[in-house]
Amino acid sequence: MPPPYTAPYRPPSYGPPKRSGKGKGCALGCLGLFVVMFLLPMLSRGVQDLLTSESDGSRSGSGSPKPTAASCPGRIAEAIPAGDGAELVKAFRTENKQITLCRTSGGGLYYYGEFSNQREPGIAMPAEETTSGFEARNDPYSYRIDADTVTVYRDGNRIGRETLIPEPSPS
Repeated sequence: MPPPYTAPYRPPSYGPPKRSGKGKGCALGCLGLFVVMFLLPMLSRGVQDLLTSESDGSRSGSGSPKPTAASCPGRIAEAIPAGDGAELVKAFRTENKQITLCRTSGGGLYYYGEFSNQREPGIAMPAEETTSGFEARNDPYSYRIDADTVTVYRDGNRIGRETLIPEPSPS
């Protein structure tokens, strides 16, 4: 009787394991999470902004006008001639001072300088916009704001210079 049939011996192969389809599910899930968490909210805000934007001067959306500028703080507006309804243009602080620029409804620009701790009353003075910033005069002093510095002059001679830090709105 012949011996039963046996398959010839083949040594095991040691190659990389075969990939299952499970890895694709993780990648697709992560991509889906990214879309839901980041892209959809951004798209939603973009559509909302588009619907409420002012394209040709007419308002759409809620019907209420968007604020164009912040109001000048009340105590500073009171110190400015015709300051009722003045708008905040810029505000800065230095190590111990605060500088606020406000524009009246009539178009006048004013520089209001004071100590940060308000230990003395501040002073309001007319200002003008220059090509590099702002300048205010309170003879014999002048105050020039250029980029991130304010330089103080007395009779044309520099007596001080301080670094400015933008301030959203003084209190």
